[in-house]
Amino acid sequence: MKATKLIGGLLAILGFQMQSCEYGCPYTTYKTQGTVVDEKGDKIKGAEVKVKIESHPDTLHLSIDKSHPVISTKTAVSDRKGKYETTHKDLDDIGNVKLNYEVITNKDGYQPDTIRKEAKRTDFKYKDGDTWETIATQEINIVLKKK
Repeated sequence: MKATKLIGGLLAILGFQMQSCEYGCPYTTYKTQGTVVDEKGDKIKGAEVKVKIESHPDTLHLSIDKSHPVISTKTAVSDRKGKYETTHKDLDDIGNVKLNYEVITNKDGYQPDTIRKEAKRTDFKYKDGDTWETIATQEINIVLKKK
């Protein structure tokens, strides 16, 4: 018992944490939303929007395998106002410093479009969800060109 406390204290001094989630752990839900329009600015209904997020943990967290990013892929279809939204709850965001986005959009009669970007924490709008949840929302608007 004393050895466990001593080791825990030593690890705390070195900056490591012993974390238990017996009663819940804070987590982040990432939402991506936006509008799909054509070159004239008209809203496009029924466009398939696939949002892929790669989560790259920072080098300070030794418990995470940094050789493989956590990947979450969700698909949405734009509504009659051209709006779409995806929700990603399956990303491990402990200490992330980088989120890579790939947004692929397809709609009959239009050229497919792919947007790739690296998101920084300042790119998100944050708000509190339930007790443990933070919601991070990013807006990515899409302009499709007719074929």
